[in-house]
Amino acid sequence: MFSNISKTKWFSLLLLIVLTAAYVAVEKVYAQFDFNAFLSNSISDEEIDGIMGSEWNDAGNHADMPIEPSATAQIWTKHDGTYLYIAMQFTVDSTNPWVTFQFVNPNHMSSGTDGAIFGHDTLGPNEYRDISFEGLGSISADSNQDGVGAIFVGPSNIITVEMKKPLSSGDSTGDDIEWTVGTIYPLIIRWDSNGGGSSGGTSNHRSGPLSSRTVFINSNEIPEFSALTLFIVMITLTIFIIILKKCRVHQQTYTTTN
Repeated sequence: MFSNISKTKWFSLLLLIVLTAAYVAVEKVYAQFDFNAFLSNSISDEEIDGIMGSEWNDAGNHADMPIEPSATAQIWTKHDGTYLYIAMQFTVDSTNPWVTFQFVNPNHMSSGTDGAIFGHDTLGPNEYRDISFEGLGSISADSNQDGVGAIFVGPSNIITVEMKKPLSSGDSTGDDIEWTVGTIYPLIIRWDSNGGGSSGGTSNHRSGPLSSRTVFINSNEIPEFSALTLFIVMITLTIFIIILKKCRVHQQTYTTTN
């Protein structure tokens, strides 16, 4: 027969194991993708202006994400069941760069692939364009421009990009994809500042390795607490319970002996 203290220790150990297993399971799920697009509030077209505000507070926030050819960005992702929203900020080496998103296809600039480009001098200086990739070195603006976007280069060359794109535009001619909630999709992000629609810098989108990221169209709203925060709270609560029970046992022992 275990003593009260032994029972408490075994219970606490079991609880710790269960909590650890749950945390590891959650972390493995989140490790399967790079960006979590939670179900969140809508953003109006007028708010997609290159100046981020509180409209992004309910988005998944991903800091220190490397993007090619040479930058580290903070990226926000969410959806409202009708539109996908992506925003990003990072520092560039000129005042006239362009940024591009390639959706679904992990192969760089594969023909018939959906995408978006921001600030390209030929396709739309300082503007967003809904595009299709037509093979290496070839892109074209869709006849039907679905969604809205903005690009803004602020002080110290900190660039802000915002995009609002339909999950289902029905534009097969423009190679637009049909995004499905609960699905993970490849996403390629690249930028350029030294020619071919940009100028003023030395960063070439053709240099360096190509990394394909992934975005998860989540059916859930953003959790109030992260898995790590919840884990720490539960561990702290467990330790508190152990200490409290030990104090009670010691108090009962002291009362009995006196």
